[in-house]
Amino acid sequence: MIDDKCLYETLGVRLKQLREGQAGGKRGRLTQGELADLVGLERTSITNIENGNQKIPVHVLFRICEQLNVNVSDILPSIKDVSVDTAAEAPLTFGSQKASATPLVAQALAGIFAGSVSYDS
Repeated sequence: MIDDKCLYETLGVRLKQLREGQAGGKRGRLTQGELADLVGLERTSITNIENGNQKIPVHVLFRICEQLNVNVSDILPSIKDVSVDTAAEAPLTFGSQKASATPLVAQALAGIFAGSVSYDS
């Protein structure tokens, strides 16, 4: 299964490398502000995308790739880079109690305790 957090973090790292000209981007170095202006975003959006804190819409991804003169495939990670082994066990700690769960369960529990998961009644 795809780990969304890992997907957006990996995509953000690749975007930053291409923007800074470190990963073979054909355009050269751009600041976050310059790239933001070119694609119609705020600089803070580029910052959040590069940090994996903001999901990037497909049309914006294409705009960014167009400005960096790279293919979308140059920025997207492979499935194996962002997949979670659902059969593996992840350690959990509840107070002084230790337990284990699959990574998906551990991720869901982390979301619940962080207040980022909601449930419909």
